[in-house]
Order: sequence, then structure tokens, then C-alpha cells
Amino acid sequence: MIIDENLEILEKTLKKLSIYEKQGLDLSYLKSFIKSYKTFISINDIKPDYINMTEDKKLSIIQTFLEDEKVFPKIRNIIEFVNNELHLNFKSQNASREITIQRIIKRIEKNPEIKTKLKNVLQEILNENKTKSYKLNTNLTNYNDLSKWAEMLKDI
Repeated sequence: MIIDENLEILEKTLKKLSIYEKQGLDLSYLKSFIKSYKTFISINDIKPDYINMTEDKKLSIIQTFLEDEKVFPKIRNIIEFVNNELHLNFKSQNASREITIQRIIKRIEKNPEIKTKLKNVLQEILNENKTKSYKLNTNLTNYNDLSKWAEMLKDI
């Protein structure tokens, strides 16, 4: 959806320009606009259009979820999650976080049923608010991160 893309572009632009803020560039209007834009999206209940999304885009969202260090602070947490909840029988190979996630994504590409499992597991975690070793704690930040991801992944 165009609105989501626009918000993403605005946030990336703000991030890129923030290095100049220390040198005197006033970004307050851009920050205010982004905040207003997010409010507009939430008030009008504008949701992303996942139905028309390509398979690659869906996989990139799953990849971004696995890369989220708030949800999975260590590689071990990712591996425990995919083994315990998605039953992938994934072995730690002392590879980097990026390579490990790429290998998991390749397995998801081969077996699309795993996407459904992932959606169900996230929803179950939120509903039961269960604590596992792959989660940080049941603190509000982690719960909000998981609920954000559950919302994004539910229609994929």
C-alpha cells in the first residue's frame, strides 16, 4: 500500500538526515509531520494491503521479524524459536545471524505451511502471554513488539 511505503520512506529520510541535525539542521517539522501522518493512519484505520503483496515481499517481512533484536536478542533465541515452535529441526552451525536467518527463510520458501505455523504461533504467544526462553521477558516492550509482528503476519 502506498501509505505504508510513504511512511517507510519518511522514516528512512529522517534517519539519514539525523546526522545533520547535530550540525544545526532543524528536523522538527519533519518529525512533527511523521507523527501527524502516523496519527492520520491510525485514526482512519488504514491497514496495509497484504493480499496483493508478492511472495518475496511476504518473505522479507518474515525475515525482518526474525532480524528484530528486540524479539530475538541472540541467534540462539531464533534457533530455539524455529525448532520449538515451527518444528524445523534447525541446527546451530556457528554462522552469523544473517546467514542463519537466510537458511530459515529458504526452508520457509520450500514449505509454505511454515508461514501459517508462524502466524498461529505468534497469535498463540500473544493470547496465552506465555514466557519462553527465546523471549526477553513479559515486559510491555516485548509484548508490543510481538503484537506488532502478529498483526503484520496475520494476513500473509
